[in-house]
Amino acid sequence: MCRRNAGSSTDLRTVIGAAGLEVFDRFYVCFVVLRETWLASCQPIFGIDGCFLKTMAKGQLLAAVGRDANNQIYPLAWAVVHKENTETWV
Repeated sequence: MCRRNAGSSTDLRTVIGAAGLEVFDRFYVCFVVLRETWLASCQPIFGIDGCFLKTMAKGQLLAAVGRDANNQIYPLAWAVVHKENTETWV
């Protein structure tokens, strides 16, 4: 993905599960175009929040959002994690 979106940041982590297989742990993405547009044209304020995912996989969706010139929500970055804690927010 970074070949086409140079400067974007992503992180996909897996862990070894109970059966000895590699399983999903967390995923994070922040596209460079979203970050640069926010820095150039949006208010210098952002918020962070999380919500529960009620699917087979469970977990939480964490999001960082800003406010654009029309005072509307502007997405900056998001992540899917198993649980919300300091480590997953960092």
